[in-house]
Amino acid sequence: MRTRFKPHIKALERHRTSVGRDFEGLRLDRNERVHPLPPEVVRDAMAQFTGALIAAHPESAPLYARIAAFLGVAEDRIYLLNGITEGIHHLYFTLAGPGDNTVVLDPTYPMYAVYARLNGVQYRPFRYGEDLRPDWSSLERALDDDTAIVAVANPNLPLESAFGRDDIRRLADHARRHGAALVVDEAYHHFGAESVVDLVDEIDNLIVMRTFSKAFGLASARIGYMVGRPDVIDYVSKTRSLVESNTYSMGLAAYMLDHPEIMAAHVADVKAGAARLQDGLTRLGLRWHGGHVTNGLLIFLDGRGTVDDCLRWMAERRIYVRGAFSPPFDTCVRVSIGRPEDMDIFLAELGSWLESTA
Repeated sequence: MRTRFKPHIKALERHRTSVGRDFEGLRLDRNERVHPLPPEVVRDAMAQFTGALIAAHPESAPLYARIAAFLGVAEDRIYLLNGITEGIHHLYFTLAGPGDNTVVLDPTYPMYAVYARLNGVQYRPFRYGEDLRPDWSSLERALDDDTAIVAVANPNLPLESAFGRDDIRRLADHARRHGAALVVDEAYHHFGAESVVDLVDEIDNLIVMRTFSKAFGLASARIGYMVGRPDVIDYVSKTRSLVESNTYSMGLAAYMLDHPEIMAAHVADVKAGAARLQDGLTRLGLRWHGGHVTNGLLIFLDGRGTVDDCLRWMAERRIYVRGAFSPPFDTCVRVSIGRPEDMDIFLAELGSWLESTA
């Protein structure tokens, strides 16, 4: 059987993720909702799962209808996904192939690079400049007539940036000149960046993806969706499994759309927490970037101890932050933003760690 192994897949190194996690600690490492959903919300949301629903195959129509109403678009412009991750895979599979390339704003969500390699597609970065803004000249250098997809997370992490609507039109023009699709990943949209969902009819090569993992706080559900022109959605959705997702994920997503106040309260908590974190880092004399239109912030240690030491110190206190970024961000840690009281706990321990390194 090994003679059937594809060399480009065999060469790809992958590891299991989300193992050995401490769900009772302060989880600032995954850009998910930091504080748990209230118990009364969990009880109310789970009450919908009757014995009949559990025993039956999933029904996706209710969630399609709710998303269409939420966005103000027709259902034929929507394709449900097992998170944006699955959407990336489906887009590479349907729009690109060996010999093609994809140009992606980078650094970003790592699955854009992973799925490119799995599909034999060359991954080309659309880089940031020294001013920590997207470098448009790097985009122009990366594009050619073998470019199948241009993808940007908007807003993006771990290095926060956000394109305006005119920027998206400009990106679409660049992609169109090479026959490429423009994919806009709006995972963090609800924290403050402009959306372009309403432009999918105006911009013929635009595809938008969204998730319930971030502002809605449903990272465990792995549920999202794609928005595009009907012909695009009809084509890409041919990749669907028997059903797009499962009863629990779709039911929880529908519940959140029926109760928008839960998401709004979470976003307000993150905004307040971001302000607390930014002020605290400035008082500690540390450079930082982000926290304006996402739920994450990058901290520059600038030689005041190492990333590994910082992560170890925090983990010993059951506070979990993210490091291990590629240069020039290998001396940074990223923090997911929670409520002000969550940020106070982190800032107190960060201050203690900095004192220990002096």
